[in-house]
Amino acid sequence: MLATELLPALAAYVARPAVRDALGLAPGDERRLAFLAQGEYNINYRLDVPARRVALVLRLNVGSQIGKSPGEQIAYEAAALRLLGPHGVAPRLHYLDDTLAALPYGLLAMEFVPGGPLDYANPAHIRAAAATLARLHGVPAASGPFIRRRALHDDLAEARAWLAPFLACNRAPADVRILFERLLARAAESAERDAGRFPAPFALVHTDVQAHNFVVGPPPANSCTLVDWERPLVDDPTYDLAHFLLPTTTQWKCGYTFGDAERELFLAAYCAARADADAAELRARLRARWPFILLRAIGWCAGAWVEYTGPGRAIDNRDTLAKIEEYLRPAYLRALFGEWLGA
Repeated sequence: MLATELLPALAAYVARPAVRDALGLAPGDERRLAFLAQGEYNINYRLDVPARRVALVLRLNVGSQIGKSPGEQIAYEAAALRLLGPHGVAPRLHYLDDTLAALPYGLLAMEFVPGGPLDYANPAHIRAAAATLARLHGVPAASGPFIRRRALHDDLAEARAWLAPFLACNRAPADVRILFERLLARAAESAERDAGRFPAPFALVHTDVQAHNFVVGPPPANSCTLVDWERPLVDDPTYDLAHFLLPTTTQWKCGYTFGDAERELFLAAYCAARADADAAELRARLRARWPFILLRAIGWCAGAWVEYTGPGRAIDNRDTLAKIEEYLRPAYLRALFGEWLGA
């Protein structure tokens, strides 16, 4: 496992005087370094220094879904933490090494945020997530290196990019490829019709607001922080709102689906926290955006399926592959895109 193989090199890296000093550690401090978690493109370790009551997350980047080089990718994520950490939306950044001089991957160190993942069945957690997203979407994002996107048109372009290797793969089932061709055609029609109703992109969006990317503290405060900032974009907030509510998101690791009342609870809490938002207009944009963010999510799954079933992948999650294959079943796709597929 790559995470285990990298642990000795990472421990030696942290012991380097320049790194140790940058992290605010002393030569004699006891350090405990252990694997924490990994995603598709990053590996996370927890560094504890008991004498100083310091807990950090060291994050190694091993890939990019936005076409960045290794050093550029970790610096891109660090820019989001630098902007958002002071607002309580993201962990605070402590250190960045984007040189790849001492390690084969880019690295950043950020504060460890105590708590657990979001519980979709807990109304207090849903309200906390809504408040966190409202706070995120209120942070000015005019400056910085962040990619700017156009609603619908760029959603479609991204879905096409993710789907291209699947549509060209002779291992991919023919009936699923036909469904995707139909969905892309419907999306193109809808983009031409509805893109003009979206304002110019103005907010930083997280783009992967699933339960395990929220860290929720204990009640009564239920503090809520977003982690995993590998792909923030400047866009319309409906990107995050749609992604949060999609069944593909809530079923991914939690097997949960929101009911109508739960969706309304989330949207009402979000709108109440965004005094600058026209609630009716926001909901109208969300309805138009919904199938595009869904197609992007499913397109990512299709592209990832090609990677997972081919050779040479650095991070390999078997449970992820099982969920991807569930999402790519024709019956599941017809249930998700019933209106677009005429089901």
